[in-house]
Amino acid sequence: MKAMHPPLPKSSMVRLASARRSLLSLLLAFCLVAAACGGSDPDGAALTPLGFDDETTTDADPVLRDVPATQAPATTDAAPVATTEAPAITRSDPDTTWVAVARPEIGQLFTFDAPNGDPVRFEFDLFNPTYWETPLALRIVEGTGADEWVKVALPVRPNGSEAWIRTDGFDISSHKVEAEIEVDTRTVRVFDDGELIAETSAVVGKAATPTPLGVFYVNDLLPRDNPNGAFGPWILSLSGFSETLDTFGGGLPVIAIHGTNNPGLIGGAHSNGCIRIPNDVVTFLAENVPLGTPVTIY
Repeated sequence: MKAMHPPLPKSSMVRLASARRSLLSLLLAFCLVAAACGGSDPDGAALTPLGFDDETTTDADPVLRDVPATQAPATTDAAPVATTEAPAITRSDPDTTWVAVARPEIGQLFTFDAPNGDPVRFEFDLFNPTYWETPLALRIVEGTGADEWVKVALPVRPNGSEAWIRTDGFDISSHKVEAEIEVDTRTVRVFDDGELIAETSAVVGKAATPTPLGVFYVNDLLPRDNPNGAFGPWILSLSGFSETLDTFGGGLPVIAIHGTNNPGLIGGAHSNGCIRIPNDVVTFLAENVPLGTPVTIY
């Protein structure tokens, strides 16, 4: 018998169906610091400041982006790994999402252009734990938990960046949850194994700062101390960034799905790129959408 999700209030503009299985609710301790104040990794390397680009009170004005969105990753100066024959990579069920979550022993993420290939670096390095003090989560786009090497989507600029990593030091899991955001109709839909479990109207980016299009993934689930604030009770951070803003509040302008303290705007294009949805719906998603969930924005 399928487990039934508790009904949401009628005013939420959401249509829910029963999920096929219960997913672990991730309750991560989080305090949103000023974007200009960065943390540090265990070895002392500075973490790149991040800022959700819908924050209403910031320490700095948005800076328009002048870095080409197609900028290629730079090759690292580190000595290349000795080249050996590339291992065979397992082909995954296209309806299954595989996720790699870093264990505590992973400090900095090292990325490569191929299995047993050359190291590559991007605009900024990725560390574990993340800027938000949560485990680094990566969506696997090629390979499965059975492989020594997997290709992963990366939460870096430019949007859509991918690279290969070794699976040593990562916990690998899979699920069948996926989401889509239709910008023109301002609609968010979430599916579990093909079954619609949530649908809601949303706020999307305004004309000057549109919501970026592409395939991203949920890389952090962040509860808010003040559920009545601008972000509502939860932020579902995505792996993408604004393509019109270079910074926001002193940090990189991260795109996210989050709640709102102004539900009257839902259904319009008013944000700096983030997707705002009703607070009861974002709470439902935080409890039923796992890390690594692919989010297609079109």
